[in-house]
Amino acid sequence: MLSSLLQVAQFTALLAAAVALLELYLHVHFTLFEREWFLPGTVLAAGLLAAGAGRSLPLTLAAASVQLVAALVFKHVVRGRHSLPIMLLAPGFIGLAMLIAYPLFFEVYLAFHDLKLTTIMAWSRTGELPFAGFKHFAKVFTSSPLASVTFWELFGRTVWWTFINVSCHVAGGFVLALLLSKVQRFRGIYRTFLVIPWAMPQVVAILALRGEFHSQYGFVNIMLARMGLSPVEWLTLHPLLTCTLINVWLGIPFMMVVILGGLQSISQHYYDAAAIDGASAWQQLRHITVPLLRPVLGPAVTLGTVWTFNNINVIYLVTGQAGGTEDADILVSALYKAAFTFYRYSYSAALAIVIFLILFALSLLWLKFSKGSESVYG
Repeated sequence: MLSSLLQVAQFTALLAAAVALLELYLHVHFTLFEREWFLPGTVLAAGLLAAGAGRSLPLTLAAASVQLVAALVFKHVVRGRHSLPIMLLAPGFIGLAMLIAYPLFFEVYLAFHDLKLTTIMAWSRTGELPFAGFKHFAKVFTSSPLASVTFWELFGRTVWWTFINVSCHVAGGFVLALLLSKVQRFRGIYRTFLVIPWAMPQVVAILALRGEFHSQYGFVNIMLARMGLSPVEWLTLHPLLTCTLINVWLGIPFMMVVILGGLQSISQHYYDAAAIDGASAWQQLRHITVPLLRPVLGPAVTLGTVWTFNNINVIYLVTGQAGGTEDADILVSALYKAAFTFYRYSYSAALAIVIFLILFALSLLWLKFSKGSESVYG
């Protein structure tokens, strides 16, 4: 335990030193850009630091060139302006960029090369992989990522899974939000109880609900037996239905909170004017509530679609994805199996890029169709 704490302390010190160096670098460029020696001095310093770190001549020249561009930008464009916000945001921005950019570029690199179980040892020795071009992207659509289920079967199942879940999330959240908006007493208590499934750690909630579908001791089968019905082997015979029921229960609270916030932002004057004109409750819902909720529902449905499309947690924890049944697999769980069960790393990287492009296109189409990115007033 002491060694672990020491490693954490070392990492924290290293991170603090990196942030301090970054802030010092920015401070110099913000305050000394008008000095005559600023341009040649900073470029020379960058080259010397790269050379002192044991880098080759091309990398040293590259470091000096990058610093030359940065110095010119600070000297002629930035000129000391906005120093405080840039210095405050720079560490977080650079950290997030490194955290996101490096895995993304490495994934693209893997997709166009051939990393699998037979080439991984050679790659670990030489650091080089054979170039594969678009071969893995073609395999995504023509070969199965699993033992028997094809890409198109998985795609259709994933679209159906996403549509059913998001539809139930929106419908259930809308109904609960409407009911909560009408409640006057104990509204906070009701809201707290309804948010618990979403606020609870997802692993705990999923495993708890998985136990409720046990063939003998689960709450669902106990209730079926009390109604005179035979117990159902949910996890064996209906794994995807079981995952869907669990995910619907987990996702409704989020939509409820989002829609409730949208409902509370709608002025009561609209409903008062509609009531004076003789509009019924259904007409008020159709012509006031739903249109004014559009700017809220558009982004919420987009987020819900992306999360559900990529939701491996429920599939993995309910079915025990160590190779298990393929009847409940969707694209993202098939991607996980292809990478960590069948060791098809480059194929999995290509499949991940295809999934990203599908989601990106669907999100753009939905936002355009729903006009969720437009203001309802403008």
